[in-house]
Amino acid sequence: MIKDHCVICGVKTPYDRKTHIDMRLGYIEGAGQLCAKCWNKDNNKNILTIFNHIVYNTPNDMELGGKMRELYFEIKNK
Repeated sequence: MIKDHCVICGVKTPYDRKTHIDMRLGYIEGAGQLCAKCWNKDNNKNILTIFNHIVYNTPNDMELGGKMRELYFEIKNK
């Protein structure tokens, strides 16, 4: 398999080019894949992880966005 390279520094990442972007960390739509080092340079970055079953069982993107926002505020208020 052909590995994707970081769009910032060019280092090879652990992700195959055929790996769907939803299954990767450090992928920025419109820009491309970042390596862990470049992805973690911004210490103020917050990441919200959502279970696969929520994505697969919510085919409507607008509804999924609402669920994500709900989870965000639930976590933020803890």
